[in-house]
Amino acid sequence: MKYSIIILLLITIFSCKTEKDKHPEMLFFEEALKKDFNIENLGNKPNYSADTAEYVFFKTDNSAPEKEIDIYDKKKKEKIISLSIDHLKLVIDNSGTIFGFDNDLKTAFKYEAPNFNKKQIEIVSLAHLSDKNLKETYASEIARKKLDEASTNKFINEVRNKTIQTKFVDSLDCAIELYGSYELILKYPSKEIYINDWLLFKGSFLKSKKYNMKDCTLANTNLDETDYFGAKHLKLEDEITLAYNLEGSNHFVMGVSSNKLYYYEFKLNDKITKFKSAYPITEIDNFENQILLEMGYDNYKITTKK
Repeated sequence: MKYSIIILLLITIFSCKTEKDKHPEMLFFEEALKKDFNIENLGNKPNYSADTAEYVFFKTDNSAPEKEIDIYDKKKKEKIISLSIDHLKLVIDNSGTIFGFDNDLKTAFKYEAPNFNKKQIEIVSLAHLSDKNLKETYASEIARKKLDEASTNKFINEVRNKTIQTKFVDSLDCAIELYGSYELILKYPSKEIYINDWLLFKGSFLKSKKYNMKDCTLANTNLDETDYFGAKHLKLEDEITLAYNLEGSNHFVMGVSSNKLYYYEFKLNDKITKFKSAYPITEIDNFENQILLEMGYDNYKITTKK
């Protein structure tokens, strides 16, 4: 079987089209730009992440040694606050409030707009609704009714579903999913709670309901696709595949990677430069009146030489 997979991968590789460098005379990224531009590597900086009617959020990449989120007034384009988000999983709703979970401290929290002060959220466990605990809790009733195994399972499922329905679902405004399917912020008229338990979905809690609750709509994430940030200076003109490579960590897990070349045009003020790169490059949207190009984990500040 494993040899068949390898043969199939080899056939795939050799049947894929590759090309030679279309512009061997063209210089690579930094070498090409340094004639007319100053290039400064700024490392990993916050990039556009989300926005609401009032705020724009910039977040550092997860690879950054110190992660933060910068919050700006959308109309004034002025920074309101910077928050450290190391070890945090978070989402932003359409009001601008940030909800999350601290993996190190095992605490749930929110930064509520407009002041963005950090407040802890109650963490709720459903351990008491596990099969084992419910059987122990209702042992006397199960014995009195002389329930067999099938009837016992049906009984405890009914108890659990009714408890979840009345305690968690009936008064629920809406729910926000963090990362895992069972990791939720549940919003009620006067509070929010954090819960991470598959039992919430066993029976009565309708997962589809979660996606039809307007109050828990998340912040927009496509502002960078509009002209809000102004004209772009970087344009991808072409890309080619130079070669395909068979790779894998062992005999059973293998894959195909490729070596590529990307051809760009960069225009700033009255200067135009064309260059190529072995890695994709994107222009970073920001409010600092800086031209930032991102390649991998690094951001490069580009200015015109005087």
